[in-house]
Parts: sequence; structure tokens; C-alpha cells
Amino acid sequence: MSPISDRPGDRAALERLLGGPAISWLVGRVRDRILAADGASLAGVVRLDSPTVEQRAAATKLVGLPRRSGESLRLDLADVEEVLRRGPWPAGLADAVVTLTGPVIDQLAERAQEAADWAQAASGLRDVAAPIPGLEQWWDQWCRSGKLKRAAHSEAIRLGGSPGPDVAARLVDELARVMVALPAKGVPLAVFARQTLGGAHALDESRPLGRLARATVAAAFGSTTSRELSARGAWASAGVVMSNVSSTVLTLGVVGGNGAAKGSLTGGLDALGVATASTLEAMRTARAPVILTLDQVRSGGIPALPATGVVHVCENPTVVEVVGTRWAAQPADGSFGAGPVLVCTSGQPSTAVMELLELLTAGGAECRYHGDFDWAGLHIARVVQSRVGWTPWRFSAADYRSAADEGDSAVRLSGRPVDAPWDAGLTPAMAETGMGVEEEAVAELLADDLVGPSE
Repeated sequence: MSPISDRPGDRAALERLLGGPAISWLVGRVRDRILAADGASLAGVVRLDSPTVEQRAAATKLVGLPRRSGESLRLDLADVEEVLRRGPWPAGLADAVVTLTGPVIDQLAERAQEAADWAQAASGLRDVAAPIPGLEQWWDQWCRSGKLKRAAHSEAIRLGGSPGPDVAARLVDELARVMVALPAKGVPLAVFARQTLGGAHALDESRPLGRLARATVAAAFGSTTSRELSARGAWASAGVVMSNVSSTVLTLGVVGGNGAAKGSLTGGLDALGVATASTLEAMRTARAPVILTLDQVRSGGIPALPATGVVHVCENPTVVEVVGTRWAAQPADGSFGAGPVLVCTSGQPSTAVMELLELLTAGGAECRYHGDFDWAGLHIARVVQSRVGWTPWRFSAADYRSAADEGDSAVRLSGRPVDAPWDAGLTPAMAETGMGVEEEAVAELLADDLVGPSE
């Protein structure tokens, strides 16, 4: 209910009668009754127990002396209504209170309307989902779990606007356009996005719509055992291919060859496999890092390490650079063995990183992991651990305390703590000090492990 500005009334007199702190209790009681009255005159008696002298005086000023005395203060709203209508505020008590305190909002009705708006936004996919077995039920559950609201919130942040059902409705409309065009026939994701939504990056995983579409595509086209597909797997199930050259992995010392062709470096490989194997061997001989694309990882030119082998994993490219430089300076007489096998996640691991680690460890080789001692670093470590089992490589609570004690290498932690399943003491130790240690600070120490101390 809102005040009507063109109604006659003496605002100053109204303020004197109902605007002071001594009568605020009455104003509050009236606000609570306005919605129930639904426009009718307010009636009934309100009572205030143990009123102060000031509260009694304010009530007397409003309606005169009480009809009966007592410890409590009783006011008949019909009397107040009459005083206002005959005096300073002909519009009545309810309008007077709204004028003084602002509109009275029906919160139940407002919440009901908001729920209806969200339901309407979600319904935009219903016609598309209905013909696909199980998708309608999945979509309903997905929306009920709050994920559509989270997607709309992320999209609003990306665009610098306010989250709400209108943002969700636009996302769902775009999602419906995507789903109508599926399945496709081997079209690249960027081309598909441009064809359906007008922008090559509209379905990038970095965007809320890209993640929303990937989850929906996985539910619609993935098998019942693969509803949580990776982005690549989800789109592939619907006939859309992601770029195999944009997913890369930085490596050092990875062996090239065909594990199925004994005695031959390139036997049985196609041209890409031969090129990959030859490149890896050339770069390993040069003791230099190399970046592999996902196509190269899948080419067959990289054999699994033997069961006695070890692959080390780091998070930051600087570690690869330090190790490579140290290794290149070592004597070429093989005194330090065949050299290290080092894979870098370069922050969040790409598909190429994960598939290379799975490939290298498929024969039982050990994987050892190190990353940043901060919450993001622990999260990345957990992501890798979910696909490839590893043992800590100087990545324990004791290692953290040793690195943090250096002082100048520590940085202040930010964000929410992340558990470290490989060492129950690591997260508490980091939370206690409130400081993180970037991997670059211990790069020389890691290089000592892999190629020996510097000359």
C-alpha cells in the first residue's frame, strides 16, 4: 500500500500526532494490520503494557483522556481513525502510517511472485526437454537444487547487472536454442556457438551459459553412467568437438615412442604419432621443455612409463624452467640417470594435462605432486588427485612450515580454507599462520630433487 500524494492533509500536524518516538509503538501495530485490512478502515483495540509517562501523554494528545485508567494503555483504532479523518489526515489511519513510514510490502505475495517468475524462467526448456528421455526430470531437479539461480547470479556478475529471474529466462532461452540444434555432426564448438548464438565464445566453459549447456548436454546425450562428463566428453556425446589444439600441457623429459612396437621408436604410428614421438625424444635429448597439444597426447606417440618409473607434477611453469636449466647444465655422461619426467598443470589442469598423467601412470608408475601452498593450490591438487592418484612431493604440513619460516617467501592467504586429504595437518597449519607459499619460492629445492644440486 502506498500513499496517494494528491490527497489533502496537514503533514506537519500528522508528524506531531504520529511521528514521535512516544507513539511509535502504535504506528508499528498499525503497519502490521494494514495488509489484512485490505483497504477497509482499521478497527479493534491495541494495548501497550507498562507504558511510560511520555507514551501516555502522546496517546492523550492523539485521542484525549482514556475512557478508563489502568496499568496498560488501550487505544481504539476507530477513535484514532476518526481523529485523523476529521482533522489533519482525511485519507485515514492506514494512509497516514504509510505516508510516515513508507509502503507496506506483502512479503508472502512478493515471495510467491518471485517463485512464479523463477518457475516461468525454468519452463523455457520444457518443450525442448520433453522428447528427450529423462531430461525433463533432470532439469526439474537441477533447477530445484538452486543451480539455475547460481548460473543467473554468475551471469549477472559477468555482465555487471543484477541477478534475477529475467537473467535466468534469457539463459534458458539461449540454452533452448542450443539444445534444438543438437545432435550435431562433428562441428567444432566455436562454430556451433556462432551458428546457434551468434558468438564463437558464447559456449566457452568460462561463461555461465557454457557450463549450463555442458551440464544439460551431458544429461541429454551422455550415458546413464556418465552424467558428470567433462566438457569435452559432454559435447562429444552430442556430436560437437572442442578444439584439440587449445588444450595443452607443458612437459620436460617425457619419453617419446610406441610402447606397442618394441625396438622401434615409431613403429605402428601414424604421421602425428611419429612426429610427437620424434619431437619428445629430440627435446629430451636437448633437455628442454616442450608443450604438447591434446591431439599429440592422444597420438599414440607417448608410451606409459614402466612400473618403476616416476612422474613429478608441479603447478607453475617456473619450476619447469628452473629444472630444465639445471638439467641442461649437468654433465652429459648420464651420471644422474635418464633425467626427470616433469609435467606442469599451469594452474588449473587442462584435459591435456589430465590425460597425459593418466597415460604416463597407466603402467603403474608413481606420480608425485607439488603445488602452491595456498587455498587455490590445494584445490588444484585435489582436482588432479580425483583423476590420478599421487603422493606428496614436498607438499606436507612439515614442508609448508619449513617454507613459510623463510619469511620473505610467504604471502597472505585469501579465500576459504580447503582440506588436504593427503595430510590432515596441512590445512590447519596454513590456517594458523594465515600465510601461503608460492611454488616458485621453493623451485630450486624441487630442482635439487630432480636433477641434483646446482654446480
